[in-house]
Amino acid sequence: MEAEYIALSEAAREAHWLRSLFFKLGFMQVLPTMIQGDNEGSIAMTKNPQFHKRSKHIGLQYHLIRQQVQEGEIIIENCRTHKQTADVLTKPLPHAKHKQHTAEMGLVSA
Repeated sequence: MEAEYIALSEAAREAHWLRSLFFKLGFMQVLPTMIQGDNEGSIAMTKNPQFHKRSKHIGLQYHLIRQQVQEGEIIIENCRTHKQTADVLTKPLPHAKHKQHTAEMGLVSA
């Protein structure tokens, strides 16, 4: 759960940077940025700022995501395993799933 939470936090940090860049370029960000995660515990930690026994060792710099979620800048949603396109890069998959995910990434052969 810790690694997933830190990954969500880093993604939120990048999203914040991109939102501020777009703002400086003159593009108003009206809608919140959606980040998808696959770990229920880490998603729950972003929405509930209370103390958790499992999170007492996570550094304070990673808890900024809680503030971003509360302010509505970031929305964290659950992404089920069968929808995770990046799995093709990290796991052996059945042929049908491999073909689907490579097509989603635009890596189909001509």
